[in-house]
Amino acid sequence: MELKQGLKKEYYSYIMMMGHLCADLCWFALSAMLPFLVTYKGMSYTLAAGLMFAMSLCSAITQPVVGAMADKQNRPWLMALGVFLAGIGISIIGFLDSYYAMLAAVSISSIGSAIYHPDAGRLANFVAGKSKGRGVSNFSFGGNLAGFVGPVLMVFGISRFGMPGTAILLLPTIPMALWLLLLNSRFLAFAEEGQKQVAAAISKGQKDDWSGFLRLSGVTVLRSAIMAIMNSFIPLFWLSVLMQSEEVSGLSTTIIAISGAAATLFGGRIADRLGFKKVIRIGLIALVPCVFIIAYTRSLALSALILVPAAIALNLAYSPSVVLGQKLLPNHIGLSSGITMGLASSIGGVLAPALGIVGDHHGVDVVMWILVAICAVAAVSTLILPDDPDTEA
Repeated sequence: MELKQGLKKEYYSYIMMMGHLCADLCWFALSAMLPFLVTYKGMSYTLAAGLMFAMSLCSAITQPVVGAMADKQNRPWLMALGVFLAGIGISIIGFLDSYYAMLAAVSISSIGSAIYHPDAGRLANFVAGKSKGRGVSNFSFGGNLAGFVGPVLMVFGISRFGMPGTAILLLPTIPMALWLLLLNSRFLAFAEEGQKQVAAAISKGQKDDWSGFLRLSGVTVLRSAIMAIMNSFIPLFWLSVLMQSEEVSGLSTTIIAISGAAATLFGGRIADRLGFKKVIRIGLIALVPCVFIIAYTRSLALSALILVPAAIALNLAYSPSVVLGQKLLPNHIGLSSGITMGLASSIGGVLAPALGIVGDHHGVDVVMWILVAICAVAAVSTLILPDDPDTEA
């Protein structure tokens, strides 16, 4: 009976993974859209990066708030609403000419994506049992897979139908939102069961480690900054420095996403065995030489080749960071999920407009060397990571 229940819970974790894919399509589709906006809408690098800034800022503000709310009251229907808003916002950009209207659409999409993560991340923890790394890896895999699906759909839609082709993202997001809404009662039952387990652990003296969590958040901010810069500026680097077409430049994010998705899927599983702190450190240290080569080379083949280990190293640290955060704040799993997947992971995108200005005045190649420096700082910052706590979260 226990095995049957475990399999049942794991089944729903895969549904949340697919929901995560749809919720995160907007992020990666927007990244792939940037070269088209620069070419067809005449945007500067600064304005293009400003869209990524709006995406990051709205997510950074929304996710911790929703995460704190999730710890107090179970609202799994927010996952359906989040996927719906994420799809609608990004799909209408191709029909807009006003930059401010685009900012509003991006903000709606970002808020939708942000609404999805805290409740879904909390549920992923609850249904994972003792294999937290595996459970959160499955959930996180959906977000990384979006990095492949989003650019492919967006490049296909715009190439085939022009800028109105952005509406293609409605095809996966609307059905997924309806499916999640139909399963709301099942998700509510799992959330209530998990909440009871947390309450029982608190009554036995389980405490949060806020100091360790703040140190982890600092490392996560740096990791997210690297991710935001890679997704925003490597397509532009390929476009303006390596002299590739908009289609080829936009698909650079696909290489990052496919490699990163594999690392995310196995990162948590490896961390279950080796330790979460150790896997985060290995990933961020290995990233430094990879990004150095990408910034240095002017060969498209070498750049594309090195993107693979770079994305693997960067995303190897993602799932372990989320789980370590949940273990450090076992009494506030929703808030922890909102911060590690939201605030800390989105603040990195705030750097995009500033780096867009650098790119406009000094060239995208200078931005790439700034990226190398940030990678080095992130690697050093892993020295302050807290040890893995021994908790049931």
